[in-house]
Amino acid sequence: MQPQASTTVSMSPDREALSMMTKLKLDRFKQQKMKFEEEHARIVAQQADASISLLDKIEILSKSIEKLFGEEGKDRYLRNFEPFMAVAKANTSTLTNLLENQYESLLKVIVGGKKRSEYNYLFGSIMSQWLSGQNNEMAPLKVTTTKDSLLTNEHLEKIIFERPMLDLEQWREFLQTKLFANLNNDQKWETIFDEFKSATERYSKVLLTEKVTPADVQRAISGLINGGGLDDYRKRLLTKLKLDENAVNEFASSLTLLISDLSDWRWTTEGVRGIFRRNLAGKYRCFYEEDFLTAIFLEHIGLKWSYHFKAELKELFLLLTKKARTRCSSNSIQHYRLTMQQKDYWMASLPDEHDGESGVAAYEQNSSLDLKTKLFYLVNVEIQLHQVVRPNLPFNVVTTDLEWFGPSISHEIIQIFLQACGISQIWLDFFDRFLKQPVYYKPGDAPRQRQRGVPISHSLSYLFSELLIFGMDLYVYRNTGIFNYRLHDDFWFFHHDTPKIDQAWTLMTEYAQMTGLKFNAEKCGSVQIQPANADNQAVQVLKSSVLPSKEVKWGFLNLQPSGRFTVNRDALVPYLDEMKDRLAKAPTVLEWVEIYDQYISFFMRNFGKCANILGTYHTEQMWETFQVLHKHVFSETDGNAITVLAKRIEDNFSTSSIGQLCEGWFYWPLIQGGLGLKNIYLTLYGYHQQLLLTNLETFSQLPEKDVELYADLVEKYKAAKRSRDYKGLLEYLHEDETLITLDEYTQIRETCHSHWTNVYQQMLQVTLTRRPPFDQQEEFNRALRGMLGTPSTGRSRRKGPDDNYVMWLLSYYGKQIQTTFNQLDFIDSASLPIGLITLMKSTKINWNTESEN
Repeated sequence: MQPQASTTVSMSPDREALSMMTKLKLDRFKQQKMKFEEEHARIVAQQADASISLLDKIEILSKSIEKLFGEEGKDRYLRNFEPFMAVAKANTSTLTNLLENQYESLLKVIVGGKKRSEYNYLFGSIMSQWLSGQNNEMAPLKVTTTKDSLLTNEHLEKIIFERPMLDLEQWREFLQTKLFANLNNDQKWETIFDEFKSATERYSKVLLTEKVTPADVQRAISGLINGGGLDDYRKRLLTKLKLDENAVNEFASSLTLLISDLSDWRWTTEGVRGIFRRNLAGKYRCFYEEDFLTAIFLEHIGLKWSYHFKAELKELFLLLTKKARTRCSSNSIQHYRLTMQQKDYWMASLPDEHDGESGVAAYEQNSSLDLKTKLFYLVNVEIQLHQVVRPNLPFNVVTTDLEWFGPSISHEIIQIFLQACGISQIWLDFFDRFLKQPVYYKPGDAPRQRQRGVPISHSLSYLFSELLIFGMDLYVYRNTGIFNYRLHDDFWFFHHDTPKIDQAWTLMTEYAQMTGLKFNAEKCGSVQIQPANADNQAVQVLKSSVLPSKEVKWGFLNLQPSGRFTVNRDALVPYLDEMKDRLAKAPTVLEWVEIYDQYISFFMRNFGKCANILGTYHTEQMWETFQVLHKHVFSETDGNAITVLAKRIEDNFSTSSIGQLCEGWFYWPLIQGGLGLKNIYLTLYGYHQQLLLTNLETFSQLPEKDVELYADLVEKYKAAKRSRDYKGLLEYLHEDETLITLDEYTQIRETCHSHWTNVYQQMLQVTLTRRPPFDQQEEFNRALRGMLGTPSTGRSRRKGPDDNYVMWLLSYYGKQIQTTFNQLDFIDSASLPIGLITLMKSTKINWNTESEN
């Protein structure tokens, strides 16, 4: 298979057209500024001329408004002007102050227009600065090499080119006698696994004869575009290709042929080059640049097999937990917990065929961040639930991940596992050829064949990785009942039974050693949450002897023995130093803003977004942390980011005519003529107010409610006993039709009582920022509609997650914006370079350049 031909680096016609249109619009900003300056200077001169009457000066101002703003401005600013002038000229009984008020009102319109023209010109200059610094987006990106990427490359090569020495017979025996074996003569399990294996055998045959459709190709392309494997340049090429109907049809027919000749598929003899890219968190990962036909083909195959395994293994989990479901009511915490495990966390890293049209694998979606955050909430909920339900017992939380997981996977181990699942030999051979990828890292180097590991960011790679760790999940679950809340190779599990937690960790360690995997010692942590009644002498705490001893970390938070997550500020320092350095080196104002916003979002994600379970303690902690963060990064201004940014703007552009820049303008949305800087304090305040003003029921209130509900139950039982009609009470009765005791009633809180489930679900919910008290003036409402992007058609628009933040911006800064510009819509919408703003938002920051602290 031949690699794709190189693409010309000359400016594409659409980019050339965009540049010309942008220049036209930005030039208009300059013309408007000059026009307002000239007219304002003339008005100031006339203002000082005593020979001109006040009525005539008002007339002159009205003509200036018509000249400067046109018919639309006349309708907006001079709607009732003609009647006013007619009466004012004729009226012999009037005071000068009425005319003075009218003069000041019209002068304010012109002064506001002049101010708007100055900011619009400044906005245009800032946009021009960004555009002039951009490379042609249709040109291949340069590959930069740093000392950290070289170290990563060196370490990677030591792993992937050496075949691990493992006992493969032991692995086969383990699969047959332990993992997939019929434990305890459970005939149902044998049937379940046989059906799963038969379904996989059938699918192996079906997929070989399936015709690839254009829709399949578009889903695969979407997966590549929205995934993390491609740089911006290759994503843009694929985006254009996806819209080409003829090209998509050609790919569909080509993929059908490739699958029909599956046994003939090979990697290109030239090999595939590995490119190292860095993310904001400072990690380098190696991505491999196949030709597009190969990339789309492999993505399609990976997606199809992922759909199959996700559906089959989710069904398997339902059967595994069927008995547990029958032991709890459908509106209980335990039932909700099992449903959440099956829907959200079991095989979570694989895509679902019914997730939507994008075809994006779940492991590449932004929603995976939301799932990670939801897991953070869940850990907190389970801790607080336990402290109320079992106050005399400790609660163990364990977290870990695998060191160099993808590169460490043994090809032989995964082949034996796939064989045990029922995959046919033709597919096994194909998968082995895929894994034996020939790679090189520098131009001119001879390719070397992988002996270990999976190529990063391939749907097939994630499938093999996920199946291998699924084996660990299954092994632990079948032997201990402990569920691994896992996102790819990031593990979290917890329980009050210390010996059971110890057993789970021991089984995981055994599985990892057998498969040639290794847990990351730096990220292995455990904590034992102390009993709420720890001072009670009757409480006996059993300590673990096998669990990892390091702290449990989530993002920049550490879990304390009290059950609280607290910010580890020391861990922030390297990121803050790098943030400061990158801001100082930002080549343009808009890149400065983008770097700032990206870091603020990064920190917010890694502090744990606000949820009901976290309460005001969390918002107060984040508020203080962001203050410390700003004072570290902007130490020269005592934490004032705007002062630093304003100085940069002043140094780059002439702002003498403007004077001190309006604070609201920095935070106002880019599409509305501002810089779009994030105001994290507005967001946090909205969260905090919502939590303060919402009367949320907590677990600690429920024991008292149990007593009240049990008293009601006793009364119902007495009435039912007289009539011998126990309908609705059966789950609370013994076999002899006697009522359970209060102690027995409290013991089934997690398996029966819906009022506990309601609080459990409520605590897991994300806290929405509270809406601000809002000015109901029509101008404010009109501005809000523009900021939210509400359609002019009058049809309703689905609310977005940032809507309340935009309302806070308008509530907090609206009056300043209105005072500064005499109106809220201060940008000339006709001159707004929408295409350029869209391009800017789609252009990613290059984190590859090293920061020098």
